Amino acid sequence: MTHLYSSSESPRVTNRAGIARRRDAGGDVARRTARMIAVASTLLLACAALATDAAAAPLYAFGQATVSSPSNATPGTTVARYYFTPHDVCGESTCQITSIKMYPKGGVQVSDGPELETNVSGLSTRMIVDGEVAVSSTTMTMRNTLEVMLFRDSRQPQDGSLNTGMLSAYYTIYYKSGLLGGSSPVFLAAKVSFINGTCSVPDQTVTLPPVQNRDFNGVGSTAGTTDFQVQLNNCPAGYNRIGYQLAPLDDVVVGTPGGMQLRPDARARGIGIHIADAATGQPLTLRKSHTVTNYNRATGGSASIPLRASYLQTGAKIGGGSVHAAAQVLLDYQ
Repeated sequence: MTHLYSSSESPRVTNRAGIARRRDAGGDVARRTARMIAVASTLLLACAALATDAAAAPLYAFGQATVSSPSNATPGTTVARYYFTPHDVCGESTCQITSIKMYPKGGVQVSDGPELETNVSGLSTRMIVDGEVAVSSTTMTMRNTLEVMLFRDSRQPQDGSLNTGMLSAYYTIYYKSGLLGGSSPVFLAAKVSFINGTCSVPDQTVTLPPVQNRDFNGVGSTAGTTDFQVQLNNCPAGYNRIGYQLAPLDDVVVGTPGGMQLRPDARARGIGIHIADAATGQPLTLRKSHTVTNYNRATGGSASIPLRASYLQTGAKIGGGSVHAAAQVLLDYQ
């Protein structure tokens, strides 16, 4: 938890870590694989061409990467996300999906979904189309993204491979194309590694100096800038990426990246708190995962996140008093 006060009331910032269920998109594990589209035609009697079912275009989620997850993550925790565009799926700017076959563990049995166990104990998968969780009977026009999500289930975690073989897809997406329609199988292509442990984050206090109204020069200006670091200790080796995000307990300041609203008990008016990346000086986008750049995958250990806090003028008029804002530091692992 992050708390900020005015100097007259012992300003401080306190942080605790949690585990985010996530990714933001900034946290995808693998690169996208290219797809090949084969087009076939059939000649009938008088050599007239007749459109046929579009040849299947295999899609490979997670691109043979290694997906890492804390072994103690609670069931339901998102481990990884992978995205396909409409062009990946059907070769067009939109896809008119007519149904989706779902195969638990990449086998031959079918399921109505939406959740499928993978053949790696401890992980299940679901598919999300344009923000809607897909089931076997899903019928919709895909306009933006098709997401394949991996999440922890209640089974005992055990390292393994999601690959089940060249003929064993987890999903087959059927869509309108020509007279007979088309289809694209979706394979889960990755190794899975469960890692024992996560980083710890000690409590921390940051003091902001006293400021006067004259130290500000209008809405959006800052004063009382103070650098600090969020320390991550005892991080296990082996994660491909550790991410962090600051999640304000109250709202963000609309139109001001990095701006946090004050807590209800704050007495100051027209003031918020601004958080920036101390290494770059750029405002920190709140409620979004950012990479912990100095985490060492080979050795683990300690890492730090350099941040910068300032008072932020949010209103045309400033009223003096205590300043108290709060945010939670959330960590995510891949």
